Amino acid sequence: MTRTHVWNAFPLAAAAASVALWIVQTVCGKQHIPFTTFADYLIEACFALSLATGALAVTTLRAAHATAPGWGRLGDAGAALYGLGQALILIPATVTLVAADELPVPQTLFLPGFALWAAGTVLVAVGAYRAGVLPRPVAVLLPASFVLMVSLGEAGALVTAATWAVIGVRLRGGPPRNTEPVSE
Repeated sequence: MTRTHVWNAFPLAAAAASVALWIVQTVCGKQHIPFTTFADYLIEACFALSLATGALAVTTLRAAHATAPGWGRLGDAGAALYGLGQALILIPATVTLVAADELPVPQTLFLPGFALWAAGTVLVAVGAYRAGVLPRPVAVLLPASFVLMVSLGEAGALVTAATWAVIGVRLRGGPPRNTEPVSE
């Protein structure tokens, strides 16, 4: 497997991690904090895995668009904010997993993490739309998928999974035909 193919696997890994999160949350039910069962650890581990693979997936998305006209600094900034936002949320998720309890200081990273992730999603969508590497409807739906992910609760993980699966399949197929980037 070449290096490019390894990178292209990250969106599909993010999709799989999100499906795993949804399955575990659905089967195990509500998470207890402090942790009282193995299921509590499993839910938090799946959440952390979905964040880590999501940050790698957006790096792949950025790499696929880096040379495309239209992506530019806006897309780069979006990918950086998206990844940083997920990384900020990954810190308290990892601390919670290790400590089996929510510690107050790392929890303060959730709000800025979600804000950066949301802003990054919008900027990535604009860059992806302008570059035309992804089908434009997919680029337009990126911010909608973030809103749905947040508002649907446990089922939101399926929205994230579907989004990354579509992006992963599209990136594996190479650039689309008959698509011209929007000029800057």
